[in-house]
Amino acid sequence: MTLTEKLDVLLDERSLNKSQLSAQSGVPYTTIVSLYEKGADNVKRSTLLALARFFNVSLDYLADDSINDRGAHIYASAGHFDLNKLTLEGQERYEEYIEFLADKFSK
Repeated sequence: MTLTEKLDVLLDERSLNKSQLSAQSGVPYTTIVSLYEKGADNVKRSTLLALARFFNVSLDYLADDSINDRGAHIYASAGHFDLNKLTLEGQERYEEYIEFLADKFSK
């Protein structure tokens, strides 16, 4: 399932449209529309992260078309993970991991 197909399912579950998703997630409406019109090949890491946090799903679930089970992957407390609880080194490793995922799952 592609990113946009997953977004359609998640939007339907919450009875939201793209405009409401934008307003509630903080992702610009033009970015969301662009995902649908141009595809998700070059989606920014920050966009994926914001959507994953909003929908309470893993970054892996959104980024990897082969993953269809959103509960199978760990996401740091559904976006409520406080990075300030990590040491400076931990915060840096977290950011490196997010970048690794974005690079690995980008087309």
